[in-house]
Formats: sequence, structure tokens, C-alpha cells
Amino acid sequence: MRARENEGLFFTVLLFSIAIFLFCLAQGAVSAVYPSYLKSFVLKAHLVGLLAALVYIIQLPVSGPVGALSDTTGRKKLLIVSLSAFAGVEVLYFINHHLIALILLQLLAGLLMVTVFVSSEAFIRDISPPEKRGEIRSFFGTWVTAGYLIGPVIGGWIGNTYSIRIPFLLSAAFMLLSLLLLSGLRDDRSHGNKASMRDRVSLLGPVRRFFSLGEEICYLSLSAIVLYFWYATKWIYAPLYLLHLGYDLSIVGIWLGASLLPLIILQIPAGILGDRIGKDRVIMGGIIISSIFIAPLGFISSLNGLILAILIISSGSAMIEPLINARITDIIPKESYGEYSGVFEGTKILGCILGPVVTGFIVELAGFRYAFVPSAILFFLLIVGRGRIWA
Repeated sequence: MRARENEGLFFTVLLFSIAIFLFCLAQGAVSAVYPSYLKSFVLKAHLVGLLAALVYIIQLPVSGPVGALSDTTGRKKLLIVSLSAFAGVEVLYFINHHLIALILLQLLAGLLMVTVFVSSEAFIRDISPPEKRGEIRSFFGTWVTAGYLIGPVIGGWIGNTYSIRIPFLLSAAFMLLSLLLLSGLRDDRSHGNKASMRDRVSLLGPVRRFFSLGEEICYLSLSAIVLYFWYATKWIYAPLYLLHLGYDLSIVGIWLGASLLPLIILQIPAGILGDRIGKDRVIMGGIIISSIFIAPLGFISSLNGLILAILIISSGSAMIEPLINARITDIIPKESYGEYSGVFEGTKILGCILGPVVTGFIVELAGFRYAFVPSAILFFLLIVGRGRIWA
């Protein structure tokens, strides 16, 4: 009986992970050309950052209510609706040539994106037994990362060979495939949050309840902000830095893919290690690696050096990413997985907003060499903050 339950769990995790892999493959295919696409509408580097931030600005106030809605309506329903709409939005990106329309598309894409990610994280929390949370989240995270690894290579090659707009059509096709897989998935779990709907979809109620859970929640949330500050900086300004150095879009795609390779290789071992020796220890190891190796990135110009640096940095990310999510699951109550997944997603979104905006102004003022210094400083402050908590 136990073996049959384990087989059923594995199949569910695998099918769901492949479906979200296809969504991330779609996003990754666009990511290699996305900065160049945005730059075709505006001239200044900080305006590219502001356009990119629009996707995340709309997500910040709605992430908690979206999570609460998934507690009520079910994860699968929200995923199917959002993926269907997202495929249409990607087609609109392909045909659009107007800045005002781009702003609207950015806002709509942000709303749909947060729905996918919040519902996905809540679903994984639903099905993860306590003794395997690190391992299952790492397995899921590996598939997510694989999509973001393979996608940029495909999108970069297509953008460089044909047009920077074609990857948006490819993205729509991948999302439809993801939709087909999700339609065969069962989501019959009861999500028993008894709070009133009005209270749960309010903007501040979920946030207050989430942060009232204690100091550890606050630190993990700060860690998520910093990690996603770095992620957003990497995905927006690292490609522009590589283009500034004279590399083409194919190289940009390869570099972005290489940046995710350690997350493919190390996430599952990091998750298993975290379940055994403690998640906090593994997270801190990743933070230390990140704080040391991010700052010099803008002072490296050789391709070999850039790839080596990002492989080391991403090894640190592989130790942080799955385990802050698994640690959050250890703390939050099961009946509020959707709601609190939404709030925690909001902390990631805040990092994604701050990253492009702050880095854009740094690039404007000091140049690309200093683009990655703010991320390094924030990781160092996390080390200091953790030391004070332990003291």
C-alpha cells in the first residue's frame, strides 16, 4: 500500500513538473530576446528596467489574493485559465509595435504569471509530505530550471537567426502543450481555509497573518527579495552587458542557459542535504557564495571567465532557491498554503521590481561594470542579519 502511494505521488509530481517545465521553457525562450525587444521601444537603459518592472509591479498587490483564491477555487482551475490567456498574450507581443500597448501587455503578463507561479507553489506544498519537502521542492525546481535553461538557448538562436519576435510565438505553443498536460491532472484536495473570502482577498490581511508567524518568516522573506533582486538583474542586465561587450544573441542564450546548469545538477542534492542536516545551514552556504562572487561579474569580459563566474554564483542560488521554499512550508499552516504562497511570492516579486529599477539607475550613472554590485551588497547584508538572529 505504501509503495503504491509513493508511486502515485511520484507520478503526480512528475506530470505536474513536466507541465510547469513547458511553461518555463516558454518563458525561457522569450528571455534571451526580451531585453532587446524592450529596448526596441525605448532608448535609455533605466527605461528598459522600468518596462521590465511593470510585469512585477502588478503582481505585488495581487499575489496574496490570488493565492487565497486558489485555496477556494483549486489550483488546477486557475492554472488552466491563466495558461490559456497567457498563450494569447504571447501572440499579442509578437504582433505589437506600440509602446502603450506594450505597457498594457506587460501588466497583463504579470497578472497571469503570478497566477501560474502562486498556484504551482501551492500545489507542490499540498502534495509534499513533511519528511520529503526539501527533496520534492528540489525535484520540481529542477524541472523549472531546466525550462529556463533550455528555453534561452532555443530563443537566442531563433532571435539571432530570424527575428526577436518569433520566440513569442514559440512561447505560446509551449504554453498550450503545458495546458494539455495539466488538463489530465487531478486536483481533488480540500483547501480548508475558513477565513471569510472578503478578508482573504484583501491586500493587507494575508500579509499581516503571514508576517505574524515570526522572525524566521521575515528573514526568509528578505532572502527571497535579495535572491530575486539578483535574478531580475541577471535576466535583464546581464544580456545587455554581454551585448555591450560585443557578444551576439546566441551567446546570450548560451550564457543564460549556463547560469541555470548548477540549479539542474545541484538542487536535488541540496534539497536532500537540507532535509538531513538542516535547511538553514544549506541556505547560508548559498548566500555566502553569492555575496563573494557576484560583485566581480561586471569586471570580467572574457566568455570563459563570464561562464565560470556564473556557474559558481548559480551554485549558490541552487542552495538557496529550493530550501527557502521548503522552509516556508515547514512553518506555514496547511489550510493557508495558497494564501501564504501568494504572500511569499510577493516578496520574490518585490525583488524582481527592485532589481531592474535599482540596477538600471546604477548602469545609467556608473556603467555596466557596476551593475551587479548592489546584488552582492544585499547578499552580504543577509549574512550580517543572520548572524544577529543567531546571536
